[in-house]
Amino acid sequence: MWAAPTESSGPREIARIGNADSQVLWFEGDRGEVNVAVIAQYPQRPLVAPRFFQTHSAAEVFLAVAPEGQALPSALAARALAAMDAGERAQLRWQNEAELSAFPTTFPDEPRSLAGGCSASNSAWAASVYGDATCGDPSQEVIHTAFTSDYYCNSPDCDFPLGSQDGDECSPALLPCDRVRGTATRVRLRATNWSSNVSFNHPGHSMHFAVLNCAGNGPVTFNFNRGATADSVQLTPGQMWNVKLGATVAPAAAAKRVTMGRWTEGLPASGDSYVSNAMSVTGISGTTDDVIACGDIITRYTMSDLTVPACHNYADLALCNGTNCNNACYHTW
Repeated sequence: MWAAPTESSGPREIARIGNADSQVLWFEGDRGEVNVAVIAQYPQRPLVAPRFFQTHSAAEVFLAVAPEGQALPSALAARALAAMDAGERAQLRWQNEAELSAFPTTFPDEPRSLAGGCSASNSAWAASVYGDATCGDPSQEVIHTAFTSDYYCNSPDCDFPLGSQDGDECSPALLPCDRVRGTATRVRLRATNWSSNVSFNHPGHSMHFAVLNCAGNGPVTFNFNRGATADSVQLTPGQMWNVKLGATVAPAAAAKRVTMGRWTEGLPASGDSYVSNAMSVTGISGTTDDVIACGDIITRYTMSDLTVPACHNYADLALCNGTNCNNACYHTW
């Protein structure tokens, strides 16, 4: 179902798709960028798979879930890297649906107490919607720095394809043994079964925040901001907001760019693209109010070549790093 933007005190809407249980919202950031929120009601399946949500642009998410033939809103079209034809749009829809097919259909069955609290079922569902098993895990109640990696190659065991735009220009051609690793440095919040106000902030390139109002006698307030503009939404019991703001870090450059060492373009620590990021949960005042809150702020993304020389039967051949290249894709050690 398609829902047009509505007037509200929350984020400045560009578009909204979904129904009462599952929605996707596109809204404008303070720098003119378009951000995305996935809204789900426990225990329903979200409209967007968590990995698809985290690794695709706002325009690609829209094309994957909007009714067939629905044009991109102008704010999204203006920022799309390229126009998508019907075949590419169908591929995006298929990718999202394929990833959603792995979403759990059952969660731990347990009695609920009148005292409220976040159950194991709430935690398992929140982790599935957020896309990270540490979200909702009681053993992860901490703010700390974590490192996560994505792998790029042209074999089934990698997260993303390598050289999907210009791999054919490589000579010799890219092989399944050509591999690149991207590593994200994340400042991370995990709060589980939290019955008092929560706050978290750190500068970075992008952020991924989510809050589930597990149970209680009314709504709680989820506040989030990137840069100068702050947004605030009310979460009713059982509702979860999953918000991504800032640069799309993965699949990053390696998935599409190999020629002339472009795969090495990651995101350095600090620099002009660092922006303040913050989230908080307030209004947790009822005797049975409890929330799960999760946040990841990416402060760095580095790329490294894992290709071994034996991959191409040359002792001195690997992916090009932008210097000393003897052709478009490779260099000698």
